[in-house]
Amino acid sequence: MVKCCSAIGCASRCLPNSKLKGLTFHVFPTDDNVKRKWVLAMKRSDVNAAGFWEPKKGDVLCSRHFKKTDFDRSAPNIKLKPGVVPSIFDFPPHLQEHSYSVMDSPKKLKYKLDHVISELEDTKKSLRNVLDREKRFQKSLGKTIRELKEECLINQETANRLEAFCWEYCQESIE
Repeated sequence: MVKCCSAIGCASRCLPNSKLKGLTFHVFPTDDNVKRKWVLAMKRSDVNAAGFWEPKKGDVLCSRHFKKTDFDRSAPNIKLKPGVVPSIFDFPPHLQEHSYSVMDSPKKLKYKLDHVISELEDTKKSLRNVLDREKRFQKSLGKTIRELKEECLINQETANRLEAFCWEYCQESIE
């Protein structure tokens, strides 16, 4: 029996040439918490008495619904990393979330803002480190050019060209 992807609107089928096309199929997790996250992410409307769609034993999702970073490609068989949740779906308009439909609480918004500010601070530190390394590199290169000139390993014209090149390179990298 040919397996079909369980996602709404996905026509992917597990055929003999699927792997050659880079398409893999993945059974639902056995861990109930992760399985529930998969089901909620799918937004299936054919629900059971509990209010959500329940996958059957043979139901699968295709690789199109996962990010490339969700896969472990170190083994011969491509597998999903533990705990990943499908996140790429082409939902019909009535299932798509809109920015005006769900408003986060002020507490959640503050948490998100704090997180973004923290990431910004980390990025600033990283940028300062890169610029400091660049300055050290420029000084080291200038020193090396002077030493080569003093040892008469390069002439004045070559030293001037190297210094000009270093200055241009450093200016471009800063911009």
